[in-house]
Amino acid sequence: MKQIRWKRVFAQSIPTTFRWFLAANFLIYGVVKLVIGQFGVPSNEIAAANGEGFVMAWTFFGYSRVYEIFIGLGEVVAAILILIPRTATVGAICYFPITINVMMVNYCFDIGVQDLSTVMTGMCAVLLWIDRHKLMGLLRPSSQKEKKIGKEGISG
Repeated sequence: MKQIRWKRVFAQSIPTTFRWFLAANFLIYGVVKLVIGQFGVPSNEIAAANGEGFVMAWTFFGYSRVYEIFIGLGEVVAAILILIPRTATVGAICYFPITINVMMVNYCFDIGVQDLSTVMTGMCAVLLWIDRHKLMGLLRPSSQKEKKIGKEGISG
């Protein structure tokens, strides 16, 4: 009996912990982008970068304030959705491509937080895996409706 309870507690606490961790990170990064700007103002740094990936990437992303706000809004919306249990799956769907993109930028431009972005991508993948049955249901909604209609019949 204790083992069943332990599994249930574990199965509920891991996704909740992942959701809170992911939301906290995206809220921090998203709000920073929206309020003060994460990337800074482009300057002559690009000339001085001499091919250094981090400076080139940050200068590129910082060139457009609108783009930075767009990224920040995406992160904040995904974070809020993933926090709310009823919208957590939609939040994970929104979160996953964003975090994959962040992870790839971190690796490709040697940003320095590859470990954090990899962990965040992995956590989001686990959340999507846990909800895989819900997601598969989205791909096959018409077959379920047809079965219901077939059993109940069409009354007119």
